[in-house]
Amino acid sequence: MRKRSLIIIALISIVLSCSLEHSNPLDPSNSGIEPPTKVTGIVIDIANNNEYIQINWDNVGNAEGYFIYRSEYIDGFYKRIHQKPASQDSIETYEDYDVTLPPPEGTHYWYKMSAYKFVNGDTLEGYRSEPKTWN
Repeated sequence: MRKRSLIIIALISIVLSCSLEHSNPLDPSNSGIEPPTKVTGIVIDIANNNEYIQINWDNVGNAEGYFIYRSEYIDGFYKRIHQKPASQDSIETYEDYDVTLPPPEGTHYWYKMSAYKFVNGDTLEGYRSEPKTWN
């Protein structure tokens, strides 16, 4: 009987705790904090006679920096390769030298971008962009 009572008390506690209001300071829908907008205007080119891949994108006004991710497959694992502070320029840029160029036949490097800003000592990352590669 005692075991049954403990189980009932535990279930009631769980149900009641789910109905309580919770506050997460990094949850944009509850905190009033606006996350960085999605990175747009991404253009990727193989530059300087196959020396590096150049990535340009539009500056996100409410970002403090950008994360750059790369994969060898469009739907593969994207590894963060760089964290770049935002500049005051309208067009941001990054040069990726850590690739094999020219790429082996049939190979592309795919990139995703996201903007971030600092909130209460933590990094709040915005949505990642769609995968992009050179044309």
